[in-house]
Amino acid sequence: MKTTFTVVLASVFSNAAFGQIGINTPTPIASLDIVAKRTDGSTAEGVLPPRLSGEEIKAGDSQYTESHAGTIIYASAPVRIPSSKTANITAAGLYYYDGKMWQRMLPGDPRKLNPQSAGDIKNSMQPSDHNGWYLLNGRSVSSLPSSAQTSAAGLGFTTRLPDASDRILKTRNGAELLGSQGGNNNMTITRSNLPDINLIGVVSGTAESAGAHIHTSDEGGFLLGGTNVGNNGSGHYQGNSDSSSWGGVGMMGSTAISGAHIHSLSGIATIPTGGVGATMDNRSAYLVVNTFIYLGE
Repeated sequence: MKTTFTVVLASVFSNAAFGQIGINTPTPIASLDIVAKRTDGSTAEGVLPPRLSGEEIKAGDSQYTESHAGTIIYASAPVRIPSSKTANITAAGLYYYDGKMWQRMLPGDPRKLNPQSAGDIKNSMQPSDHNGWYLLNGRSVSSLPSSAQTSAAGLGFTTRLPDASDRILKTRNGAELLGSQGGNNNMTITRSNLPDINLIGVVSGTAESAGAHIHTSDEGGFLLGGTNVGNNGSGHYQGNSDSSSWGGVGMMGSTAISGAHIHSLSGIATIPTGGVGATMDNRSAYLVVNTFIYLGE
């Protein structure tokens, strides 16, 4: 053990003068170049970062400043009572310090350290598929790479991907199927959609003037019943020379002058709205983007 340590130190110091350090290699090609000691599986190879519990990491909060951004450790247990820097240490795993707090290193794009899982959705200005993100344009699943096909099938998309073109995203409700589509960008209002109100309109026309006046007939006269007026004076109208016909019936060309009065008018008025039944755009003001689903690289 002592000999191995001496060899490592000698390697480190011998390369320090050249500005690069190599472990298990005499020709490092980076600031720190670690090469596997063996490749036959007889030894455990890799880099083992410091292992601390969440509480031990929190105890060193004051030691980590913005200059320590990029530091990597392995949390062997979550922190019990988190501080502002250790709030994200909720489970065992690798964490990196971003200059302000510890962030979990989850599976995802290794260049961004952003967590991503199959089925994640994002909106982007990217024009096409990229880094495991596939455009939701209703394409056939069989047109995707084999690994993406497997991820899609695991999400329930065995035939086609959903088509997000000209649609917004809606949170699932009840038994709705994920990826199902519904709704319409346009709508038409029917009578049952109208509010329960009375439309007020003006009925225009001419009625008899107020004050004393008579009424004339457009059909020759007004028939009167039970009267001696307008017949032969004996209560019989003798329009056909039969003295007994039309008993008590008379006729006058106009009514007598009546006292001051007016005539009221009631009825159903048709009030046109002036509309033509055109559909309305049901969308708010929008910004055009592409929608992608993550199916892995």
